[in-house]
Amino acid sequence: MPLLVFATITARPGAEADLKNASRELVTDVRTEAACQLYELYESTEHPERFIMHELWDDEAGLQAHSQMPHMTAFGAKAKEWLAKPAELTKVTV
Repeated sequence: MPLLVFATITARPGAEADLKNASRELVTDVRTEAACQLYELYESTEHPERFIMHELWDDEAGLQAHSQMPHMTAFGAKAKEWLAKPAELTKVTV
């Protein structure tokens, strides 16, 4: 069953541009994953420190495999210094 995910990502003050640029680069890699149907990055107009990743996966297993991909672990290591808090995920079955 397809799984829709909204990931709310909040940057630390002053780290917005770094997080946004790295996230944009990440999108290209994630879109090549077999289980990825959609992966889009949005920036809040009301809260410039907040980004939303709109994702659609084949299923929960595809999302779990995504979190283990080399590009995700590399991004996670870099993003630690830019994130105000862990990403907040909202999962919705389609």
